[in-house]
Amino acid sequence: MLYWHQKPISFFSMIQKPVSATEIEGEFMKPTIMQVAERAQVSKATVSRVLNRNPQVKEDIKERVLKAIEELGYRPSAIARNLATSRSNMIGLILPDITNPYFPVLARGIEDAAHRLGYALFISNTDNDPKLELEYIHKMVEQQVGGIVLISASLDEEAVHDLTSLKTPIVLCDRLIDGAPFDAVLIDDYRAAYEAVRFLSSQGHVRIAHMAGPKNIQSAENRKRGYLDAMRDAGLEPFVSAGSFHYESGLHQMDAVIEEYRPTALFAANDLVALGAIQQAQRRGLRVPDDIAVIGCDDIPFGQMSSPALSTISIPVYQIGVTAVQLLEDRMKGGKPGTRNVILEHRLIHRESCGGVERK
Repeated sequence: MLYWHQKPISFFSMIQKPVSATEIEGEFMKPTIMQVAERAQVSKATVSRVLNRNPQVKEDIKERVLKAIEELGYRPSAIARNLATSRSNMIGLILPDITNPYFPVLARGIEDAAHRLGYALFISNTDNDPKLELEYIHKMVEQQVGGIVLISASLDEEAVHDLTSLKTPIVLCDRLIDGAPFDAVLIDDYRAAYEAVRFLSSQGHVRIAHMAGPKNIQSAENRKRGYLDAMRDAGLEPFVSAGSFHYESGLHQMDAVIEEYRPTALFAANDLVALGAIQQAQRRGLRVPDDIAVIGCDDIPFGQMSSPALSTISIPVYQIGVTAVQLLEDRMKGGKPGTRNVILEHRLIHRESCGGVERK
């Protein structure tokens, strides 16, 4: 048996008994925009303007159209709307590393904000590969996304020119790109790193190492600059170990840091690196924070669960995502010219890994 609206229809009876066009329309065809227009006593163009939230539609007409839509159960075709507007109700999101616990929180902020504004999300992961990043951006543009939130790997001048020529609104999130004329939402990575190092030096540490992130990522470079300037201003000798943003990088770098520098404190480029460094220090018989104090950056949930709990620079990750979508929608609606950089506030959280804090 076939069922439609809980009304049984025998397959064989459909073969034996001719079915009229009216019966087909009544049972199987979805309401059309023309039916909505007829019920609301307006033109198809007016219905379209209501669906696209045109502010010039009078309130009484808008109410009639919405009432007709509700009564008929009309659902507008996304394909038709895309053809009419040359843009879909999709927003693209380019992530560098979905396995990093930082980025799902950021994506959640973006998705929640997009949903509230009536957009769906199209997500791609690049593994910090600039070539893959450009490939995904072009695919999203081919799919006529309304705009793109981009957490970028390092793109060169030619790639930036390519993105600018696409004419698709782009907002940068978490990281800037040199020379890119796009709005951005981020924290002041330089100042965050500077404050972390000054905090460690205020506790009496003079041998403070830095496990830096990837050289081609601007946020990592800014954190390294903040570390170097804070060490210089404190009259201390710096030690930088270059790596990635991964947990394994913290594990591998820690051996060299201990053997070559013997620090009493460490500032890591992010929390995953910091947690890897703590793990390896403990394997080597060092106590954290008694033998070495550690500060990370990001404030991922795992940092609070570790033993000892990780001191870190807390970043308003969710709010960064929400703000990025707000900026993107403004660009999609033809917002004011000029590039805007929105800098959200970070804060240093002092937990067990720096000493002086008891576990609750």
